Amino acid sequence: MSTLSLILVLLVAAEHFYIAYLEMTQIPGEKAAALFKLPYEFLQQKNVQNMFSNQGLYNGFLAVGLLWAQFAAPDNARFSATMLFLGFVLIAAAWGTFSTGNKGIVLKQGLPAALAALATWAAA
Repeated sequence: MSTLSLILVLLVAAEHFYIAYLEMTQIPGEKAAALFKLPYEFLQQKNVQNMFSNQGLYNGFLAVGLLWAQFAAPDNARFSATMLFLGFVLIAAAWGTFSTGNKGIVLKQGLPAALAALATWAAA
């Protein structure tokens, strides 16, 4: 795996750790309301907080999976594991964009994952 591929994958992982942090610890909050473009009052609802916390856990799993693929997966599984978790990020970005109509999701999450996947593929 090339240095470029590793850096891009680690950036995707860092982004998902940050999203997990926001969703699990910063809801409700003014910063999260602004970042997610949702009314603060909406984020004060307990069921909304629970939903965001669960979504944050998922984003944390993606980040941990990407780190595992880079540093702990057996050598013969590193490429496949990296592509699997990047694929999960790409599917999540596509679904998030489709289901919310927010094109920013595919740009902010999908594009970095696509670039990391391309770099990983090219380095294989």
